[in-house]
Amino acid sequence: ELIARDKNHPSVVLWSLANEPESHTLESRDYFAPLFDLARELDATRPVGFVNMLLSPPDACLVIELADVVMLNRYYGWYLGFDLAEAEQGLEAELVAWVEKHGKPILVTEYGGDAVAGQRSATADPWTEEYQAELLDTYHRVFDRLDAVVGEHVWNFADFATLPSIMRVDGNKKGVFTRDRRPKLAAHRLRARWRAE
Repeated sequence: ELIARDKNHPSVVLWSLANEPESHTLESRDYFAPLFDLARELDATRPVGFVNMLLSPPDACLVIELADVVMLNRYYGWYLGFDLAEAEQGLEAELVAWVEKHGKPILVTEYGGDAVAGQRSATADPWTEEYQAELLDTYHRVFDRLDAVVGEHVWNFADFATLPSIMRVDGNKKGVFTRDRRPKLAAHRLRARWRAE
């Protein structure tokens, strides 16, 4: 139904069959194999993939062999510690491992970190606009060093509401814009990157 509905939409560049599913078990490979076959049968003109999560690294993921591209949601420097030098090393090491093991183009489909709008600091402390902007810069340096990275999608465009939790006070703050669409420092960094300023 999804492919029938959207196959003629000009912004659809590939089909993603799932976001962060289990993909390291034989059962997951058996589950996804017919879905990949069906997607290709319904539209042979576009690549097909799925978004991998960190629990299935390059040496463990069994579904990636079915995909045309590697799609990754990664949060080095946020959920995996706040040291940006370590984040840069960890991200690059993992991306290189995907290339060496699977040799497919890579789309980083989620990356980023939370920033409370207006929270500023002389140093890049977590939750500040400076940290969020420097975190994005860290990822961009890695992306630019690796030819296999063919696309990037920062998470997220704007802050949004979530259920209350100790991790998310008043919603998800990973947006480069606030909920009322005011730009954070990260939005200016992305504009400069995309305009090649």
